[in-house]
Amino acid sequence: MHEDDLRRFLIDQQGRTDEDALEEAERILSEKSEFLLEDFYGYLFDSELNPPIRSSQVHHDMCAPLSHYYVYTGHNSYLTGNQLNSDSGVDPIIRALQRGVRVIELDIWPNSTNDDVHVYHGMTLTSHVELLECLEAIKEHAFSSSPYPVVLNLENHLTPDLQAKTAMMICDTFGDLLFKPADFDSMEEFPSPESLMHRIIVSAEHPEEEDPDCQNSTSAYKHIITIKDGKPKDGVENALTMINSNTVGQLNVSEPDLKAASESHGANMVRFSQKNIIRVYPKGARIFSSNYNPFIGWTHGAQMVAFNMQGFGKSLWQMQGFFKANGGCGYVKKPDILLDVDSDNYPFDIQETRPVKTTLKVKLYKGTGWQLDFEKSDFDSFSLPDFYAEVGIAGVPSDVVMEKTQTVENCWTPTWNEEFSFPLTVPELAVVHIEVHEEDTAERDEFGGHACFPVSELRPGIRSVPISDIEGNQHKSVKLLMKFELC
Repeated sequence: MHEDDLRRFLIDQQGRTDEDALEEAERILSEKSEFLLEDFYGYLFDSELNPPIRSSQVHHDMCAPLSHYYVYTGHNSYLTGNQLNSDSGVDPIIRALQRGVRVIELDIWPNSTNDDVHVYHGMTLTSHVELLECLEAIKEHAFSSSPYPVVLNLENHLTPDLQAKTAMMICDTFGDLLFKPADFDSMEEFPSPESLMHRIIVSAEHPEEEDPDCQNSTSAYKHIITIKDGKPKDGVENALTMINSNTVGQLNVSEPDLKAASESHGANMVRFSQKNIIRVYPKGARIFSSNYNPFIGWTHGAQMVAFNMQGFGKSLWQMQGFFKANGGCGYVKKPDILLDVDSDNYPFDIQETRPVKTTLKVKLYKGTGWQLDFEKSDFDSFSLPDFYAEVGIAGVPSDVVMEKTQTVENCWTPTWNEEFSFPLTVPELAVVHIEVHEEDTAERDEFGGHACFPVSELRPGIRSVPISDIEGNQHKSVKLLMKFELC
């Protein structure tokens, strides 16, 4: 294969400019004395040389207030498993931070002797871990994957004295990394992610000062809080409308309350989230750490859609895919439709029928690598696997769809050659979702891997798509060859 052939492919199929294509072709060919067909095939399937989304660089404006961003948010970040009787520890916190999560939630309780602070899921059989261990783990790993701020969300169940002790531990552990607002009672606008790089900020409810003797203790705790949060006491609807416009804060909303409020007060949620933060948390019945549809919160402006990172399933995969945007830094700028108060369509109403803004065309050519990453017993014991794929969109309701390919029987390297077209009304919030399954007519189909990517980050052309397992860990060899086109 000659340089002109490769350059023409990069221009015609991959959307490269003449100058970029020439530079890329020269770079690829410089590493080979000759470039054969198998070399070209290897290039196409190399997800590092030919990835499906943009390079890992931050490219969103990071100088707006925090309320203008979606933030990668964890829930019960210290739990290793279910909400009833699993272990608590620092390993889940470390894994979350390494994957780009920027909001770590800790439930803080007195220990049995009421002289120290423990982290655990209260009123359950989950084990305890010392708060100090959690703080030290956060300090060590906070910026292992992203330089942008880590939010420490505290669910406080402490006495005033232990609140003061917690404040001291946080200040002593984080030192200059801890951001403390100059006036924690009257912040009119949240700082920007850019201004908070390599800083840790605390989100918590301000304690009540009912006892004058406890004012010093509660004041010390209040002074470390940057994001003042609280749960709606008289319903979400009232909380959204009864806002002091001179200060900003955070509203904690349960998943069921979010669904109810979004149906009747969606516009107020969008308005509220322009300056303030909405944090959504899973309903208590999710004892096995399952999750919910994150797009209900995102489409109504909610910045912190809290997820159980120790759970698995489609919703978590979509969450992980969504936050691959903007270099995977954990902060994704909200689209203009949720921020532009001067727009004729403000506030954005998810219930309205919107025109198609763009169409994503996806062609799935083939897949490879299962024979290297899987055992034969993972699929059919007495025959080769029968693979099919599902390709679709997660996003606003009008854009949600899932299509299915034909099943390719008895083959480790299936070739589908099928194309799908997805009209999108809000491509800024759309995620392309891909799953591969092995068909089993006698029992449940076996899982062969998945991939999720933000539509806004897709690179046009024929791309190598790496596939991950059920826990979100990328397989070493399994890849799909796909083509993406936005028109």
